[in-house]
Amino acid sequence: MNSEEDALKRLKNVELFVLDIDGTFYVSKHLVEGAQKFSNLLKSQGKKLVFLTNNSNKSNQEYIEEFESIGYPISEKEIYTAGIATAEYLKKQFGPKKIYLVGTPSIIQEYKRYGHEIVEDSPEMVVVTFDKTLTYDKLAKASIFINKGALFIATNPDLNCPTIDGPIPDTGAIASAVSQACNKKPDLVFGKPDPRILEMVINDYGLTPEKTCMVGDRLYTDILIGIHAKTLTALVLTGEAKLSDLDNTPIKPDIIAKNLGELADLII
Repeated sequence: MNSEEDALKRLKNVELFVLDIDGTFYVSKHLVEGAQKFSNLLKSQGKKLVFLTNNSNKSNQEYIEEFESIGYPISEKEIYTAGIATAEYLKKQFGPKKIYLVGTPSIIQEYKRYGHEIVEDSPEMVVVTFDKTLTYDKLAKASIFINKGALFIATNPDLNCPTIDGPIPDTGAIASAVSQACNKKPDLVFGKPDPRILEMVINDYGLTPEKTCMVGDRLYTDILIGIHAKTLTALVLTGEAKLSDLDNTPIKPDIIAKNLGELADLII
């Protein structure tokens, strides 16, 4: 059996599908072709579908409302974001901490919900997220605190976030500014492609990497995290990646599909 045949055989036995959102399930709040077909098939077969995004400027509730607005209601247990998963991971690894958070008001509330104390002075950690309320004062404070010994955490490595008007600075770009200022790289960069966030999802559902498939439109985040976590990987061509990109990268997905509808056809 060749690798392609083996991947298709594994696909039929997958019990948990972990999907990126933007470019994979919807684009600019419009479901991609085949998204509903894919979801319906998984439900009919008793398989699980959850969403995993590197976005760290929205709360879970904001995502629930966003999905509701496009006519696809989800529950809180079906959405994982890098920003909130970082809060959970830090709580599990270190306990509640005093954190200086470079983030939006809704993300600050999420970190408080996990028991962390959000402070403006003498933090034990500085956590940088995708902060659309960013100010120079926030960058300066983060740099000063890190220089004084606070742990430096970035919720995800994305340099930019795609929008209809073009790319805008994401967590990676903000963290890079802080890093340059205090001459220190982050102690931890969470989110895709770091496998810890995907391992959290798999563990929460009581499954194994062998029964999991990571689906996304970006090779260096979605596919690479699946490779790191040893899951099956499926690339869809409805977002960033193009077939020609595969010619110049060592990151190779197990399965390639035009869209989620085509991926559904491979599962049947």
